[in-house]
Amino acid sequence: MKIYISQLNETKVVLPIIEEYDVGIEAVIFASPFILDDKEKYIKEYKDELGNLCDNIEISLHGPYADLIPGSRDKLISQVANYRFEQAYQVAKDLGAKKIVFHNGYAPNTYYEKEWIRNSANFWKDFMKDKDESIAIHIENVLDEDYKWIKALIDEVNNPNLSVCLDIGHINAYSNLSVREWIDGLGNRIGHFHIHNNDASKDSHLGIINGSIDVLEILNYIDSKLNDVSISLEIIDINELKESMKILNNNNFIKKRNKVK
Repeated sequence: MKIYISQLNETKVVLPIIEEYDVGIEAVIFASPFILDDKEKYIKEYKDELGNLCDNIEISLHGPYADLIPGSRDKLISQVANYRFEQAYQVAKDLGAKKIVFHNGYAPNTYYEKEWIRNSANFWKDFMKDKDESIAIHIENVLDEDYKWIKALIDEVNNPNLSVCLDIGHINAYSNLSVREWIDGLGNRIGHFHIHNNDASKDSHLGIINGSIDVLEILNYIDSKLNDVSISLEIIDINELKESMKILNNNNFIKKRNKVK
């Protein structure tokens, strides 16, 4: 199971952790539309910040999501989503990223099921037409109350390079179904996970032991049920992230890194 750190802190704060543990990084900076509009400048700056690690670690990218609705019935809105997603894809290519995570963009009770799935499937079929296999595309649940809509989307698009990014914190905050039920319901449609914790009242992005999810139990369940999946730790507080890394290391989910020269 390949593990990434989702970069919710400045690069200089996260780098010592990346240098200590054999993990990749999930860049979040390019989720910003302002960054994407000057992406060449920020790609260079980001590569400079990573230094030698840039060519020695796996990189994932969190795509843009603010105000973007791939399943919109308004063609102008879906065109904007496509424009931003294409920008992110080019960034991923330039960084040599292995994967991109995009939000599903669905808000409950705003669309009829058939309409949303049809609109979303058409969007993703079109987006994936010219994409090669070098970058995996993962669609993330956010406000989704159950897995049925995202499951139907993946099945309808039916592209081996498109899968689910299952965010367990979002499940805990927004769904009445358990994380295990989501995993069982989606099965091998899952290619990536976002791992963080909360107390089920809101999406808090806490460390793995700082909430009501038994994260270690979930990780062991993932390990027993799914092959060839990766995870990103989406933890805001740097001390909680460090604590989580130690726990994962002690439980043999990650190893210390050989020093990069």
